[in-house]
Amino acid sequence: KNSLGIQGAVCIAALLIRNQTIQSLCINDNDFGTDGGECIGVALSQNETLKVLKISENDLKSEGAIPIINSATNLDTLNLAKNNLRSDVGKPLERLLKKSQVLRKLNLEYNELMVHGSKFLAQGIQRNSSLEHLNLKGNVIGDQGIILLAQSLQHAPNLKELDVSLNEIGPTGFQKLCEVLHETNLQTLVCNKNFLGD
Repeated sequence: KNSLGIQGAVCIAALLIRNQTIQSLCINDNDFGTDGGECIGVALSQNETLKVLKISENDLKSEGAIPIINSATNLDTLNLAKNNLRSDVGKPLERLLKKSQVLRKLNLEYNELMVHGSKFLAQGIQRNSSLEHLNLKGNVIGDQGIILLAQSLQHAPNLKELDVSLNEIGPTGFQKLCEVLHETNLQTLVCNKNFLGD
């Protein structure tokens, strides 16, 4: 842990604006907070070379993550895990997935997308042809959320890996997911620690 804070976020933002060679940036666990996320999001909108951004565990909250999501259309990999994101990031994620033609890996584990957020995420997945890996572990999407996602998987030809562990999914939701798997290209499904019964 570096605890760069808002001052560190300002420096990173300046780097993103001035530097057009860095392609991968890992800045996890730095206490950027909402203001830091907003700062980095604005800078990202002015950068065309960055392909990988890992910015997990920074307490961005939705307000700090949304500017990053809005500017992530050129990214191959986006990791926003453990940032206290709420369901209101669902709509920006939908827009990103509809617009991006290059995003392959999206990590949203241990946030709180809930059913409302997963609805918009599912709508985005239906219109995206590049996504290959999606991590939704620990987002409390429940049966309703997984049913919405299951419906979208049939329209996601390149999605190979999906993690929906720790999402309070019960037998009803899991059954709906299983019913559509033969119509997908999924190679890895992780569904640990849900409410699937004995």
